[in-house]
Formats: sequence, structure tokens, C-alpha cells
Amino acid sequence: MSENRTNINWYPGHMTKARREMEEKIRLVDMVIELRDARAPLSSVNPVIAQIVGSMPRLIVLAKKDRADSAVTARWVKKLEGEGVMVLALDLIKDNVAKAISAACEQLMRAKIAKGKARGLKHVEIKAMVVGIPNVGKSTLINSVSRKKRAKTADHPGVTRNLTWIKVSPDVALMDTPGVLWPKFDDQATAIKLALCGSIKEDILPVDEVTNYALSYLAEKYPELLTKRYDIRDFSSPDVIIAQIADNRRTLDYNGNPDLEKATGLRFREIRNGVIGAISWEIPDENS
Repeated sequence: MSENRTNINWYPGHMTKARREMEEKIRLVDMVIELRDARAPLSSVNPVIAQIVGSMPRLIVLAKKDRADSAVTARWVKKLEGEGVMVLALDLIKDNVAKAISAACEQLMRAKIAKGKARGLKHVEIKAMVVGIPNVGKSTLINSVSRKKRAKTADHPGVTRNLTWIKVSPDVALMDTPGVLWPKFDDQATAIKLALCGSIKEDILPVDEVTNYALSYLAEKYPELLTKRYDIRDFSSPDVIIAQIADNRRTLDYNGNPDLEKATGLRFREIRNGVIGAISWEIPDENS
């Protein structure tokens, strides 16, 4: 990528309000379910949320595991569990999310449950706040565990803006929260990975720079995906790869020449949406 990179920053006004509400509501819950994107478990950690949560019991859910490299995700689960954190990697659409989340919450809060039952309570309710960055899968998780379309979903950030309680079972209640990004990305590589995961709106992105980063990474880590999808033979640079894609896919301008700008935009969306294949943008020990 070029040294003169465009800084990616996105912190709409509703995020300031969301953070303030989370700070006010955190005392109402027993634990936190923190969603991260399985493709980028480090970049999808919001330090703002970490400040709010503090030392509260926490379950990490690596969401969208179907879009990540399964072997790499398994390594992330092992690494995070080795740090003493409870971790689940889930496909929020196909997995039995309700069963997995309920079991994990009960295990994490077993001391509270035991204490309540010792007092004669038949049901000890566990209250959990669901937190994470935009478009990481919070609303999909809520819908999966409740088996109803109670939370609005969309494949772009900034949809959930109000705090909502969801009763999952007699023993578990979840509080959905809006996705919150932090005000400034000090590391632009982090911002680019979040862009590739769909957590930053496309209309504020330097799409060419993000795509160049992605193609360089794929050429190094997943060249077989580029070859299978686009018949790439020369991996020497992102520009060379884009030119081949434009030519192979007949993405041409009015003069019949390769339209590199159009090809770049199309490839960015295919990579971001997982059309090209399962990709992990961060690898344990290399990115930690």
C-alpha cells in the first residue's frame, strides 16, 4: 500500500449517545457477551467497550465463523481460552445459538446460580449485555436466541440504536446495544481490517487502498482463492492483480480497456462479503 494513506475515521453522533447509555445500563447486568468478528478477533475489540465492561464476567463470541478460515479460528479460540476467557466460535445463522449461549451463560454465572438456589429460588435469572462493534452480528445473535425477528438486522453498520431487553428463557435475558466504534483509529491497519469485515460504511472508505491491502494480503496468505475465483497467475502487486481481474472478468470501460476503478470496487465487495472464500485477516502470534 502507498505511504500516503487516507485516515479512516467514523464516529457518528449516535455512537456518543450509545456509549453513554451503555455506561448507565451496565450496572443492570451480571455479565457481558462480547461479539468479535472471527476474521479479525483483535481489530474487532473496541477499547471503549473494554473500559465500560471492566472486570465483569465476559463471554467472547467469535461471530461469522463461516466467513473465517476455520483452522485459524480454532487457533484463536485456543489462544483466548489460554488467557482465561470463555470463548465460543459461532455461525449465527446455522448453529444452535440459543443452546450454546444459554449453556455458556449458565457456566459462567454458576456461582450466582448456586447462591440463588441456596436461598430457595427456583429460577435465578442471568442478565447479560450484548456488546460489540457495528455489523459484528449482535442483532443476528439476538434473533437466533429468541427465535424471533425482534432485532432489526442489515449487512451494514449503524442499524441498532436503542437499548432493548430480550427474554431468551426463564433464566436468561439479554440486553441488545448499538454497535460502537471508537473515535479515532490510531492504527490504520485496524481500520482497514474493520472495513473489510463490513464494520465501517463503504461511502467513507478509500476503497482502492483497502482493496490494495486485501489483495496484497491474499496474495501472501490465500493465493489459491485468487487463482480459483479470478484465474490470477501473477501476484507481483495489487495493481497487476486488479489488471488481470479486469481483463479476465471483462470489466471494461467504454473504449474496451480494463476499467480498474470499477474492478477495484467490485472486488472489494466480493472480498468483504465472503464471495471469494473464507478468510482470516488476523492470525495468532502474527497479529498478537
